[in-house]
Amino acid sequence: MTNVNDIVNDQIAAARRKHKAQQQRRDELAEARKHGLVARHRNKLARIGQTEQRAMRVALAALRRDPQGVALALSSVPTPEVRQVASVALAALAELALTAPPGNIGTTVEALTRMADSGPTGPAA
Repeated sequence: MTNVNDIVNDQIAAARRKHKAQQQRRDELAEARKHGLVARHRNKLARIGQTEQRAMRVALAALRRDPQGVALALSSVPTPEVRQVASVALAALAELALTAPPGNIGTTVEALTRMADSGPTGPAA
């Protein structure tokens, strides 16, 4: 016959093993989730950088009063992103119109040209 204490000890040991296995699974999932979050955040920053770069080209063409340049810049943007790029460009132009003195517009166009020529400065995708 088996002692009651042995049965209780076996049950306690089994519960500890089960708890340890569950904790290990939770830790593994948390680690995988953490890596997924980092990758998603990196991709999001890259998309934001691309959108800002494209919007800068659109805004620059608009500042130069070049409707064909605006159309060309927008045609190079993938269809789902056109509205977002156009709205970012429009917001940048509106902010510039509201805050910049007229004499600084030329300086801004030159700065935007240099930035557009240098390419995106965001994180690598």
